[in-house]
Amino acid sequence: MVSGLVAIIYGLLALLLPKDIIKTVMIVSGIALIVIGLVCLIFSLRRKKMELPWGMLLFESIALVALGIVAIVWSKETVKLLIFVIGLWSVIIGALMLGSILGMPRLGNRGFYIVSAILSILFGVLLMVNPFESVEVFVALTGVLALAFGIIMMMFGFTLRKVDKELIR
Repeated sequence: MVSGLVAIIYGLLALLLPKDIIKTVMIVSGIALIVIGLVCLIFSLRRKKMELPWGMLLFESIALVALGIVAIVWSKETVKLLIFVIGLWSVIIGALMLGSILGMPRLGNRGFYIVSAILSILFGVLLMVNPFESVEVFVALTGVLALAFGIIMMMFGFTLRKVDKELIR
């Protein structure tokens, strides 16, 4: 039931305050990157003391801390860039899939694969053209799914409680 309640709370927040959810996720992600970077820094310094290779780990730790700071300070721009990269990736994958499908003369369900490739390209273009609004729509969709999941989990919890009481009698 607790999982259901948490999902319902997230779902409501995602539907009512999608921008705040996005910013919160970016800040938490930034903090996580900084912590991971600091842990890598400690390990790289230990490796240096042990006279083991440490340069790449030091570079990784600096990069992670820098990315974490960027994610916190410029969260909106970071989200836009991330969504743009995902959109570009989707366009490239869709184009490669479409090229492969059209190059194969005998392929079952060819129409399905062509539609899938075109949808991937369209999805990518949508993300690249309007990245921040696309993220808000995505967050709202996850909110709807979380609400549905939360309601189902709460119902399941009540059902389990009823079954448990019947078994005790």
